[in-house]
Amino acid sequence: MHPLNVHSSKNLPMNASNPRAQRYNDVMRWLKRLLLLFGGLSLVASIALGAYLYHLDGVITEIFDGRRWALPATVFGQPTELYAGARLSRDELTAELTALGYRQRAHVRSPGAFQQRGNALVIHLRPFRFMERERRETIVEVAFAGGAISELHEQPGNRRMDLVRLDPPQIGSFYPNQGEDRLVLGPHEVPRLLREGLKAVEDQNFDKHPGFDIRGIARAFWVNISSGELRQGGSTLTQQLVKSYFLSNERKLSRKLRELAMAVILDARYSKADLINAYINEIYLAQDGARAVHGFGLGAHYYFNQPLAELAPHQIALLIGVIRGPSYYNPRRNPKRALERRDLVLTLMHRQQLINDDELALAIEQPLAVSSGTGGSVYQPAFMDLVRNQLRDNYSSESLTDEGLRVFTTLSARLQRAAGEAIEESLTEIETSRGLEAGSLQASMVIANAQTGDLLAVVGGRNSSYNRALNAKRQIGSLFKPVVYLAALESGRYNLASVLRDEAISVPAGRNQPDWQPKNFDGEIYGNVPLFQALAKSLNLATVSLGMDVGVERIGQRYGELIGGEAPPAFPSLLLGALDLSPLQVARLYGNFASGGFDAIPNPVIAVLDANNLTIDGFPIALRQTIAPNVSEQLTAALMTTMSHGTGRRSPFAKSGIAGKTGTSDGNRDSWFAGFDGRHLVVIWVGRDDNDRTPLTGSTGALAVFNKLAEKIGVEPLPPIRGEKLDPQTGLRSREACGEVITLPLPDNLDLPYVDGCGDSIRDSIRAWWSR
Repeated sequence: MHPLNVHSSKNLPMNASNPRAQRYNDVMRWLKRLLLLFGGLSLVASIALGAYLYHLDGVITEIFDGRRWALPATVFGQPTELYAGARLSRDELTAELTALGYRQRAHVRSPGAFQQRGNALVIHLRPFRFMERERRETIVEVAFAGGAISELHEQPGNRRMDLVRLDPPQIGSFYPNQGEDRLVLGPHEVPRLLREGLKAVEDQNFDKHPGFDIRGIARAFWVNISSGELRQGGSTLTQQLVKSYFLSNERKLSRKLRELAMAVILDARYSKADLINAYINEIYLAQDGARAVHGFGLGAHYYFNQPLAELAPHQIALLIGVIRGPSYYNPRRNPKRALERRDLVLTLMHRQQLINDDELALAIEQPLAVSSGTGGSVYQPAFMDLVRNQLRDNYSSESLTDEGLRVFTTLSARLQRAAGEAIEESLTEIETSRGLEAGSLQASMVIANAQTGDLLAVVGGRNSSYNRALNAKRQIGSLFKPVVYLAALESGRYNLASVLRDEAISVPAGRNQPDWQPKNFDGEIYGNVPLFQALAKSLNLATVSLGMDVGVERIGQRYGELIGGEAPPAFPSLLLGALDLSPLQVARLYGNFASGGFDAIPNPVIAVLDANNLTIDGFPIALRQTIAPNVSEQLTAALMTTMSHGTGRRSPFAKSGIAGKTGTSDGNRDSWFAGFDGRHLVVIWVGRDDNDRTPLTGSTGALAVFNKLAEKIGVEPLPPIRGEKLDPQTGLRSREACGEVITLPLPDNLDLPYVDGCGDSIRDSIRAWWSR
């Protein structure tokens, strides 16, 4: 045998003539090449991975820091003011407090509670920073008598108080992402039970893991397999935060790997306290129409109409439970499923010793008790559109979303609720009584201060995110007629008792066009009619005859002067309201009539304060006189007569001291009402979004909505009209002894006879002799 060990590679002869040696050399050469290649690739991969992670770190830091420290501007409505003599009953104040999230309790030991004590209410007010000063939490006793507040006392001590303001409702905020909304909370504003409850349910190893949790993933897998349903998720709170901040919902391995990498970076970069607080402000909890509800601050208002700090354990448990599937566990649509989920969360809280046995038993006994609405006292999208429009010229988007501004507005939560309720209730009644498809009618409403033009309530639609009050321009029909009569009164050739001819009229329409031949709504012709009656009964023929005499161009010019804008094209059809306006634009037009002859841009904002509560911008009322006082008085009297004896006469409030005008467009497509009393100007539109015909006129549609509103908010009569007593049918002088009369202001030197059989025969004889 050969003395060499043939099984030892180092004993193989190294020459080309040995096939085994050659094969060995080839293998070793390729192995070296592969090692060099893989080593190079590994180095390249390491560099690429490092660069990618460096990029992710930059992205995470920029976005997370930007959103974490952004303080969106918060927007508040008007606070309800309480004082002796205020027309507010105990039940009405109870409704106000309930809308603000106050809860009736046997005791008022903590803010946000009130107690009924005989015919009085004891309220533990929350602290709040008003524009002028900060209010500490205060206990106030409010006594009532005769449907009004009689006395106010601070308790303990029974110190008499002159004025108390409730918390103003927070109606919205300016958050960077379109369609998202949230109330950003600081760590000190978050209940401990929420922070620890989130960990107990969603991520028990949150304080220990580096951003992801292998044991948590395995545990969730086993629990879900064992129970046969999705009871636990494998993602940590940090991973959920990454998904909400940085990633889409696509289900790909690459996205999951990126999620893990970003979670590790986020966990390494920031403290656990920062991460849990960011999660509390960021997590998605519900969809409210076009608005996505993010964060537990807004979620508390959305589901319970209460601040987060005031929630009980069973309420906090429901919010935590909803995280797993806001639609699946929606307590309004799926109450049984939501209740089971809530009780599971309570059980997990108990296992982690966050609540004791008694607290668990009490919490499980509680109903879901979510609010019936969607946090309506908190979020008013139609009004917020107007706030955005007003602030857009003065503030950058960064200022509104980052600097913690506080915006105080003119919105009245009480009027806003009443307006929304009036629309829903009246349209439902109309659809039912007329056999219309449920939900087929739409409506919008604007309520403004009659004297200043400040916007008090805006309803953009019925169960809809589209803002019809601002964006829907529809033909206003007879709402335009007061402009025609205003121009006639200002001409000096007409007064309220002037006789107009209501007869067939043909107006040339231009080359190769048929003449325009308008008709009265009922097709009748009324002959000679007094001017006030032509407006009151909305007679088209008399109005066109009057308008053609005054001049269409002059009337269009007068309209432009009233609204501070351009005159519309001078087509004769303008006289009957062939003009498309939004309810907000109508409110500006009628504001001239309601205020006694002054134009004021409808204004939603009072002031803007910075994060230190210092006023940085105010929006004072700016009025511009547009109508002489004597003419304004005449027009108001005519519009009051329109309500009492004209197209508004069927309203139960027709003779309550209200001035107003109904309007109906061609084909009954649009039903309008615009009217005012001593406090409020109200504009209402009713119709269909597809612009199809309806069976409604202004009197049977929009006026019915106003009637419902007036039932809720009451009416403050306009001052009594001073002037001459006239017969409402003929427009001649009359006396109360002769029958019903109306009072209208007339020129001092007007020679107007008495209605037959009602005059002073001696005085009439002297007047007749003197006139010869």
